[in-house]
Amino acid sequence: MPYIKKPPEVVGRTIKLEQPVSELLDDYSRFVECSPDHVTNYVLKKLLWRDPEYRKWRSGKKTTQTKTTSDPAVMSRTA
Repeated sequence: MPYIKKPPEVVGRTIKLEQPVSELLDDYSRFVECSPDHVTNYVLKKLLWRDPEYRKWRSGKKTTQTKTTSDPAVMSRTA
């Protein structure tokens, strides 16, 4: 097993921030000496995974997708 993992794929995305939030992001990025992109990724991952309602919703969505793709009747209808 390698010590260094392959970095995740990064995709471009444009978002609009409120002025105070943008300033806070820039300020915090300077404080931790990281790019605003890195701080945004980290904060979003932490925040979203701590939301119990989102986790429940996502789990239900994955269960539904798994059922749909593994059900032979559904697969024969789409083929």
